[in-house]
Amino acid sequence: MLQVEFLVALISCLQCSIVQSFTFTAPANQWTGSYKLFSLHASVIPIAEDEGISVGKEYADEVISSLKDISNLPEGLPKGFYVVKQYDVPESSLKDWSAVGLSSDVIKRVELQSHNISLSAALVLLDVNEYPSISRARKACRKGNILIHRGPLREDPETGLATVFDPNNCLIGRVGDRVFPGDVVAKQVRMGSGYFPILNYKKPPFELPVVLQDDHFAIVNKPAGVVVYNQHKGGHGVMTVRAMLPFVLEPPRAGTVFVMRRPASVHRLDKPTSGLLCIAKTKPAMVSLSRQFHDRVVKKTYMAIVNGIPQEDDCLTITSKEAFDLGVDVDPTSDQLWQLIDSPLEEKSGITVWRAVRYVKSLHANDGYLTLVELKPKTGRYHQLRRHMAWVCQRPLVGDAEYDEGTESAMRFRERGLFLCSTSVTLEHPYYNSAEGHQDWKALDKKTVEKMYGNLVFEENGKVAVRAVVNLPEKFEKMMQRSAERWEKLAN
Repeated sequence: MLQVEFLVALISCLQCSIVQSFTFTAPANQWTGSYKLFSLHASVIPIAEDEGISVGKEYADEVISSLKDISNLPEGLPKGFYVVKQYDVPESSLKDWSAVGLSSDVIKRVELQSHNISLSAALVLLDVNEYPSISRARKACRKGNILIHRGPLREDPETGLATVFDPNNCLIGRVGDRVFPGDVVAKQVRMGSGYFPILNYKKPPFELPVVLQDDHFAIVNKPAGVVVYNQHKGGHGVMTVRAMLPFVLEPPRAGTVFVMRRPASVHRLDKPTSGLLCIAKTKPAMVSLSRQFHDRVVKKTYMAIVNGIPQEDDCLTITSKEAFDLGVDVDPTSDQLWQLIDSPLEEKSGITVWRAVRYVKSLHANDGYLTLVELKPKTGRYHQLRRHMAWVCQRPLVGDAEYDEGTESAMRFRERGLFLCSTSVTLEHPYYNSAEGHQDWKALDKKTVEKMYGNLVFEENGKVAVRAVVNLPEKFEKMMQRSAERWEKLAN
């Protein structure tokens, strides 16, 4: 029997580090080949079930706590992968396939032979604890986690030991590959702080401005007409925010823990909506930001142009202090008055606070006016702002093909697209408010903070807050200006 100690660092949702030791036992009926496990401190994050994010122990293969952990590991393929386990395929063979749970049907289907077997079957035979089934082995192959070295390894000139994987003799194992006596099969994982995948296109498909970023998360300014990620049926190709992130974001620096393989959006903006979008770079940041959106800690502001003059009700007028107490992002000391919409959607609470900012005369708009409005949602129901303005205020957003009812006035504006933009977002920093992160924050002096974030990150009421703001896209001002000019021209 072979006893192997494998240390795995676990971090809880509260970001408390616990080190747990796992023991793997290799059965006596395995192939009697060479088996080597490299010293490695890998990391996993067991996420609470109610978060809806399941990581599991296999996430240890995807992240590494710092570059010091990989300094002595053999390099794999492509760049960024490192070998953490290797097996020498022995000259002898195992003829009792059933000893590792391979049925006669499986043996026939994958064409097992004594000295020429499929890669997935070889993995089961070499390490049944790591690969307890053919399907598990195939999954590892599809993820690019298996490396095959034809023949013995190359000698390391410094140590004189055969430990170097020669790229000329290596290939990334695929499900249908075969292995032969004398081959070296290795388990490789992506490590380090670089999480960007290899891109098969050279130029960014569109511009995606970065408003703020650090080692933990980022905020980008999504243009209208672009989806955040491909839908189930696809069809958008590289024209997605997800595809653009590797071009515009910097990987976290070495030493950043629990880095995701690639950055991911925490929430979503509809395709025709532009504005601020929060991106997580680490797993703890994803959990923290997701919780903030769920618990309505994140405060958002949108600007929109309405086709007509939206209805206002004196009975639904509230002060800035009342709006602030509701939990939206307003200055409680301001004299500004707001309109409150408290109208359920899908039998769930739907609350929006809004005000008219500017009126412009228009030849084709309802009531003869276009209205620029400021919207602050308390809840986040599906198409909440668009439906509240169209159904409660009786005036749809300009360019809203779904809720404008297809009137003559609405059709004149549709070709210009939807005029809705997320212009401001306020949230708690996903790292600096953790126990460890708060110590790092305290260690930063004022000049360093200003250099890193400008005035976007600050401490308020004992919390490190982030407030990002962007200007409206040019098309908003152009729409209002042209409408006013055409009206004035006709009047004169």
